[in-house]
Amino acid sequence: MFRELPLVSGGVCVGQAEYEESQLRLRFRCCLPGRQELCKLWLVGKDGRLLLGTPAPQGDGLYLERSLTRSALAEAGAYPPERVEREPTQTGPDPEPPPNGLPIRPGDPVIAAALAAERPGRWQRVGDAWQVAYPWQLGQPMPLLPLFCFARVGRGEVSFLLTDRGYPAAEG
Repeated sequence: MFRELPLVSGGVCVGQAEYEESQLRLRFRCCLPGRQELCKLWLVGKDGRLLLGTPAPQGDGLYLERSLTRSALAEAGAYPPERVEREPTQTGPDPEPPPNGLPIRPGDPVIAAALAAERPGRWQRVGDAWQVAYPWQLGQPMPLLPLFCFARVGRGEVSFLLTDRGYPAAEG
């Protein structure tokens, strides 16, 4: 049976989180509806917190599923869990846009550096997002390595769907 947890950002509820406890493990499911920028989710307990991970775009929002041992949560002070907190991946001023006349302005310095270092891709607008495609075959280095888990592999190419700020975007 799943138990609900508040999923908050700045003290405001921004999504849904729930967990199921079975013997030695707890399984978490988190959902942030709507188009949102890349973030981290932290599980918070009475005496500490533990990184749950980075939710991935899926459908109309960001989703994360993770299973952790009760002992790992207890060691971090996050057992029993009280809430899940959303934190943006970047704080501080926006970095300068990368060279090469890209159509987006990345908000994360790691993504900005990866785009600046990459060979030119084929950009096109897809709804509210930008799709960038690169020629690619198995065995070749993956373009935009920091975003590899969001890659969409096609015939002879790999593409990424990004927001105007360079974060992975949900299809929609």
